[in-house]
Amino acid sequence: MQEQEMNLVEIMDKAKLRAFQKGVIITCFALIMVDGFDTQSIAFVAPALRHTWDISPNTFGLLFSAGLLGTMIGAMALGPAGDRLGRKPLILASTLLFGIMSLLSAGASSVEMLTIYRLIGGLGLGGLLPNAIALVAEYSPRRIRSTAIVATFIGFPLGAVIGGMASARIIPAYGWEMVFIIGGILPLILLAISWFQLPESIKFLALNAKKPEQIASTLARLDPSLKDVAMEQIHLPRTEQVKQPVKKLFMDGRAMWTLLLWLLTFSALLLTYFLVHWIPLVLVDAGVAQQKAIMGVALLNLGGIIGSIIISRISDKRGPYLAMAIAMGIAIVFIAAIGMSAAAGAAVVLTVIFLAGFTFVGAQLNISAIAATNYPVEIRSAGTGWSIAAGRVGSIVGPLIGGILVGLNLDIDKIFLVAAVPAAVALFAIIMMSRRVSDFVTEDD
Repeated sequence: MQEQEMNLVEIMDKAKLRAFQKGVIITCFALIMVDGFDTQSIAFVAPALRHTWDISPNTFGLLFSAGLLGTMIGAMALGPAGDRLGRKPLILASTLLFGIMSLLSAGASSVEMLTIYRLIGGLGLGGLLPNAIALVAEYSPRRIRSTAIVATFIGFPLGAVIGGMASARIIPAYGWEMVFIIGGILPLILLAISWFQLPESIKFLALNAKKPEQIASTLARLDPSLKDVAMEQIHLPRTEQVKQPVKKLFMDGRAMWTLLLWLLTFSALLLTYFLVHWIPLVLVDAGVAQQKAIMGVALLNLGGIIGSIIISRISDKRGPYLAMAIAMGIAIVFIAAIGMSAAAGAAVVLTVIFLAGFTFVGAQLNISAIAATNYPVEIRSAGTGWSIAAGRVGSIVGPLIGGILVGLNLDIDKIFLVAAVPAAVALFAIIMMSRRVSDFVTEDD
């Protein structure tokens, strides 16, 4: 038996990537993919719902935003709860909640009932993401941690891509209810798999001095050579907590940069969720077939996935500000062109939507990397968390604005000209951030 004291953080950071950790990453990826499908499923069924219940544009805006409001509350409440109660219980509870609410949504008999189900289901959708990402981070060796997190997070837009393509075929054949049924069955299946596959965070167990036998078992799965290590030899280094971390976001020359980051995330998520939720309805009104209109959401997300990977690679070589500014500048043209290209046929408008996703959504998916690299480690979680919160507010406002614009009976070209405005605001924010970043030290570790 080894006698020296062993640092748990170092053990986790230096561990080989074995089947055990790969299982954690793959399971969380699958959960987040279903999360992405369920979050955007309401956009897939919107054209069919309008004919079923004769829903007004403003009511649609409230319906879309209800789920996003629940997601924001869930992220703010259930995300931090994972620090106190453990990652695994929150992952399981969140998955169960949005799975059940999706099944209930299939049986909704009114828009008011569906709005309530989406609001409650949003709590689970919002609670899953931060806890699943945290678990992936805690079980990924340091050398591949960023890659593992990004790869896992891509499951969210990928779920929307697959969901959009599937929904375009499912709804004409089986009705809009089947989209919610599938969106409820899949997470319940993954819930059963996660119960057996996912471990609890070993750091959480160690910090709270819980279940030493579970810690020992997990260590052995991480590294078989540690199976005989006594729990007394394992320790976690103490870390000092920063008092008033939010206040620190506005100190040492960071105040204006922080406000610009919030403006960037707010405007970026406002536009992204406006596009996600209103593209199908607006395209149908412009004469595009419902099946192809639903595909617009899938192509927007697919473009975002591909664009995010390319933009991130350019950012590594040329810096994030230049890469994102160029992408957003080009995106303004494509977003404005969505409405103008609708008259040219489905193939043309869907291509323009893909390019808008490639540039704007691709850049939007890279925003979190800017926050993570420009705040020092002691306030990094606070900086990233508050920027996400600003984005969540934008995601709620976006669908509401869409309801107002459509309710005014604006032509499709004018609707997307207005939609280009938040893209211009995001471009302004990223340019101003690049000028302010020299006011403080960006890399600290």
